[in-house]
Amino acid sequence: MCFQLNSILNRKSAAFIALICLSFWSSGQKMLNENTADSIKTDSIAKRQILSDDPFLAMLDSLHEAHVFNAHPISYSTAQLNVHHFPLDSIPVYSDSIMRIRFQDMDAFSPISFTYNNKVKKLIEVYGTHRRLMLSKVMGLAELYFPMFEEEIEKMNLPMELKYLPVVESALNNTARSRAGAVGMWQFMYRTGKYLGLEINSYVDERRDPVKSTQTAIKYLNYLNSIYDDWLLALAAYNAGPGNVNKAIRRAGGKKNFWAIQYFLPRETRNYVPSFMAVTYLMSHPADHNLYPVQPKFEIRNIDTLTIQQAIHLSQISDVLCISLKDLIFLNPQYKRAYIPVKSSDTVKYTITLPVSIVGDFLANENSIYNYKTKNKVDAPSDLYANRTELIHHVRKGESLGLIAQRYNVRISDLREWNNISSKAYIHPGQKMIVFTHNTHSSSRGYSIKNEETYNGYLYYTIRRGDTLWDIAKKYQGVSANDIMKLNHISSRKILKPGMKIKIKST
Repeated sequence: MCFQLNSILNRKSAAFIALICLSFWSSGQKMLNENTADSIKTDSIAKRQILSDDPFLAMLDSLHEAHVFNAHPISYSTAQLNVHHFPLDSIPVYSDSIMRIRFQDMDAFSPISFTYNNKVKKLIEVYGTHRRLMLSKVMGLAELYFPMFEEEIEKMNLPMELKYLPVVESALNNTARSRAGAVGMWQFMYRTGKYLGLEINSYVDERRDPVKSTQTAIKYLNYLNSIYDDWLLALAAYNAGPGNVNKAIRRAGGKKNFWAIQYFLPRETRNYVPSFMAVTYLMSHPADHNLYPVQPKFEIRNIDTLTIQQAIHLSQISDVLCISLKDLIFLNPQYKRAYIPVKSSDTVKYTITLPVSIVGDFLANENSIYNYKTKNKVDAPSDLYANRTELIHHVRKGESLGLIAQRYNVRISDLREWNNISSKAYIHPGQKMIVFTHNTHSSSRGYSIKNEETYNGYLYYTIRRGDTLWDIAKKYQGVSANDIMKLNHISSRKILKPGMKIKIKST
């Protein structure tokens, strides 16, 4: 695009910019000839010389951005926010008649049926009052994600308001994980994601990939709408699943209207569609409710995507090019361990998203970045996911994170990371937790073979904290809790203490 300026600008502008470019290029070449070392950066960590980006190409990139973006800014979340109608600390309140008129306008310009009622009104108050900071952050993130959403929605010729759905789902958080195990900005469950073709393995989770998850979500929404021919029912099915919506329709006497079947749907879904309406309204009328965006660090215009040729850890790029590892992880959330695997037999390569400002430096030093891992012992992570199996643990009464971590021989910090649990959060009975357990364990409950000894035809099992006779019996086929009690002369009231050994008949 940089070399097509003549088709964008008039001839005078193009000629003027070309002269500037040539002038800078000539100056740059002269400086390079005089002192080549001035164009080389030294990495204090790698103790190697890092090549600078081509100054002429960098100048063209800068001029293109200045002309196309700065001269013709495109705003996706801050439209009409340049005027403060109210004091910054005030929350405007409007009459129901005004709100109905606004919803009528929204309904008139969308295939989605927007309705203003008491439930929607209440959720507007919730988001507009108690979740104002969240909405402000989302409005900033919209500068990064909404252009991509709109492009995919436009391809399928779907309602543009669908771009607000991931705000309800995750507040545009690519690493969000629900209590039920849904992951990513569009909140796909594991089975749904796999069914829809998203890659989910030890290192990569495309449910967290902003591009691929968006493409998948839009196709899935289009499919759901083709079933019900009603966008509100399609949205309800996206949240609760088509099976629950079909059951609700049957229980409502065959009515195919969200408001008629809402009380036959799960509680979360009853609020899901009204929440979507509330968020769509507030994001469409932010200035009217004194909502303004938090300035985002990245926008769609200042990031770019490259194809990775070799396996690489994001820390290699961070160390060599001196860019924040946190930023790289934010821009590439689909890589669970900040590691991008590459197989030589793969025809489809993985990509990496980088700030535009370092794309040139990355390409100029690509081989050095790949080699950095060998010389500095930055190898593929193998401790946390390799040779492990993902399973779901149902929290039982009395269990703590420490007890669960001990049972599966993992760290508490890992459990918190896998399940997006903060240090102040508590777990509760019935909660589902993701656990990556070693494949060497003989059962999905995480009992280690090291806890077993064989002697004279019997197995001797060492009790661990939280063990019960029923759990232990379940581990060994053909053995019941009664068999264990009889063999060890203990009753069901016997308290099993950690470190205690019990005898089990070998099968």
